[in-house]
Amino acid sequence: MHLRSAWVALALPALLAACAQPQRAVETSRRPVYAIDMIGAAKSCTVDDNPRLIDGRETMAPMTVVNDGGWCALRVARPGPEPFDAGLLSARAENGRVYVHSVGDYTRIDYTPLPGFSGTDSFTVRLLPGSTTVKVNVTVQPGAAAVTPAAAPVAPRVAPPPPDTKAATPQRGGTTRRAR
Repeated sequence: MHLRSAWVALALPALLAACAQPQRAVETSRRPVYAIDMIGAAKSCTVDDNPRLIDGRETMAPMTVVNDGGWCALRVARPGPEPFDAGLLSARAENGRVYVHSVGDYTRIDYTPLPGFSGTDSFTVRLLPGSTTVKVNVTVQPGAAAVTPAAAPVAPRVAPPPPDTKAATPQRGGTTRRAR
């Protein structure tokens, strides 16, 4: 009886391992991704990441972000994936800032709404090489303002008064005599 249960204890893990599905490798970037590229994201950002781009056509990309002072990013890439060489802003956002840069194997298009703004905004980026354009329609929802420490009031710097040549100087015996 003990021999049979020992055999089952040894054979069971091998049988389960044979039935297991092979695990897919985690996709890693061939280009560096720096920690600074990941800091400052909005707490709530919804975007169709890596939309299908067609050269010579404008691709629409909806984006929704809560305005808490952080950025919301759309990732795009050429086949491979490989980042685009450049992104030209052909229509500016009226109520936010747009920053196009490479992060790893992707070109990342960051949108940061202006403080206190809520509503709709849009911008268009032309990606190079080629003639692919991406129009991003942004919905900015109100959010808590970014928390910044209150600035301490700074007292104005005042120069010390010039020395007074006619100042009183103490003398021996507790009397005071004026300098001439």
